[in-house]
Amino acid sequence: MKKLLCIALTLTLLLAGCGPRGAEDPEASAAAHTIRPLELSQEEEALLNLVGGSDADYGLFDCAVGEGVTGCTIEVLSWQDGAWTTLAEGGLSSLQSDSLRLGIVLSGDKITVNFQDGGGGRYSYAPRLDGIDRTTGSGRAWTWLESAQALTPGTRAPLYLEVYDSGDGVRAATLPDTFSDAGQLDSYARAYAVAVTLEG
Repeated sequence: MKKLLCIALTLTLLLAGCGPRGAEDPEASAAAHTIRPLELSQEEEALLNLVGGSDADYGLFDCAVGEGVTGCTIEVLSWQDGAWTTLAEGGLSSLQSDSLRLGIVLSGDKITVNFQDGGGGRYSYAPRLDGIDRTTGSGRAWTWLESAQALTPGTRAPLYLEVYDSGDGVRAATLPDTFSDAGQLDSYARAYAVAVTLEG
C-alpha cells in the first residue's frame, strides 16, 4: 500500500514538473489538439523507477489543447458485446489552461488515472477491474500510445490497451488501430482501455 501511495505521489510531482521538451512548430501546435507521451529526463526516470520499481507499469502523457475545447473526459473502458463500455470516468468540465497532463498506473487489479490541468488542479480515480491478471505474461498483451496523435473533440483517443485471450498466446494489439477494430477486439476474451475525449 505504501508503495502505491509513493507511486501516486511521484506521478503527481512528475506531472506537475514535466513539460514538453524540444522544438515545436508554433503554427502546427496552435492549429491542432494533440496528445503525446511525456519525455522524461534521466533524472525523472530514475526517480520514478526508484519509487515504483524498474518494472513499474505506467504511462505519462501531455495534451495540448487549442481554441474551442471546453473540457475533457478520461475513461477506463471494457470491450463488451461489440462496443466499448465505460467502467469508470473522470474529467474536467472546464480547462484552466491549454494543457493537460495524465498519468496511468497499473497495479494489481486496478488502473489508476491521475490528471492535472495547467491551472494546477489535480485529480485521481482508481477503479478495480474484474478479470485482470497481470501476474502471468501468457494470454495477455498490452500497449501504450507511443507517438503524438491529433485529437478531434468528441472522439475517444486511446492511451492504453490491454487484451486477454485463452491459451498461451495472444494476438498483438496496437494503438490507435486495434482500439477501433471491432473484428480484432471481438477475437479476444477480454479487452480494457484508457481513453481521453476532448469536449468542445
